[in-house]
Amino acid sequence: MVSDPHEAPAALAGRRVLEIADEQGAYCGKLFADMGADVVKIERPGGDASRLVPPFWGDEPHPERSLPFLYANTSKRGVTLDLEQASGREIFRRLAARADVVIETLPPRTLDALGLGWDDLHALRPELVLTSITGFGQSGPRAGWRSSDLVANALGGAAMVTGYAEDPPVRLAGSHAHVMASTNAAAATMIALHHAARTGAGQHVDISIQETMVAVTHICGVGKWLDDGIVPRRAGTGLFASVPSGAYRCRDGLAYLMINRPAHWRALAEWVHEETGNEAILSPLFEGPSSQRLEERELLDVWIEDLTSRHTVREVVQQGQRRHLAFTAVQSAEEVIRDPQLAARGFFVEVGTEGADGVRLPGAPYRHARTPWRIRRPAPRVGEHDVEIYCGELGIGEDELDRLRAEGAI
Repeated sequence: MVSDPHEAPAALAGRRVLEIADEQGAYCGKLFADMGADVVKIERPGGDASRLVPPFWGDEPHPERSLPFLYANTSKRGVTLDLEQASGREIFRRLAARADVVIETLPPRTLDALGLGWDDLHALRPELVLTSITGFGQSGPRAGWRSSDLVANALGGAAMVTGYAEDPPVRLAGSHAHVMASTNAAAATMIALHHAARTGAGQHVDISIQETMVAVTHICGVGKWLDDGIVPRRAGTGLFASVPSGAYRCRDGLAYLMINRPAHWRALAEWVHEETGNEAILSPLFEGPSSQRLEERELLDVWIEDLTSRHTVREVVQQGQRRHLAFTAVQSAEEVIRDPQLAARGFFVEVGTEGADGVRLPGAPYRHARTPWRIRRPAPRVGEHDVEIYCGELGIGEDELDRLRAEGAI
């Protein structure tokens, strides 16, 4: 899928972004690229290790067929460059002199050691924004520690309240920490770009993935104790601060329910009583906020599932919502792909790939009426735009390009 040049202009058209990012920050670059910025992904010669992350398109392991890579790198151009070599660093400086943003996920002080750190880039191009996305940020006792999505979930507090109380904590599915940190980085970078446009002064944006997870999981912290007297504990599919809540079995699947307000509890209790004849659920002991029902969570789950198991998911959702209850279907991945709401909005888009008809990928995470999001090209192949950028834009001759290749600089 490549955009039509006659379509409406993209929001970030004309902006140049350099990206030296693995799976920790590739989504940040994607957000810029799909909104029209010219994002140049810089990989080591031979390609980044993130190209080998499964699953693979067509179940065929290959650096050009990693589905996570294909998704996180749409609309970007790609070059290879070895920053360990002096010639590679000089080429990077020439690229940075034309850029508005550099996004990087290298260990702290790596760019400094190469002579490409914040002070060096700021002197080269004062209005440039450098955005660094790392496990623990650029400072502090853990700044040099390695991290991962799992580590960020654990140290950020999310894992401690996910899973069942009798089992160990579990991680969130997918790569939530990296996606959230990349989203946070994109927003912070846009603010820095706005500041640079007004003042001519760029700045260093320091994103800690751990701090991002702490911020988005604040509900797990002391606030729930101060506000509601609730200590966060794992409750399976349920929410520790919402009782009852969780995924309840129906005749053909699962329906999710969340009850917070006393009026919602009364509506649910009356429904359970009407259909099952359960008198105990109407007891005044269960009235009031969620904290009143916290100790009886497991018993209430049994009573509620006695109701839901009599119906299909569709019946539970429809009848529950008529009673103003927050019931919703729990969809499988296959059901999400076939979701009629997503289909009506054209959420999934087909993107051409090398040697394949095309792969369907999730589409726009937001929609602008006047400056629309779009995937302009598939993720780049290894070194796909070396000639286009090095020769066509930097003026490097073909003989010099061959020499750089022979030296392993690109």
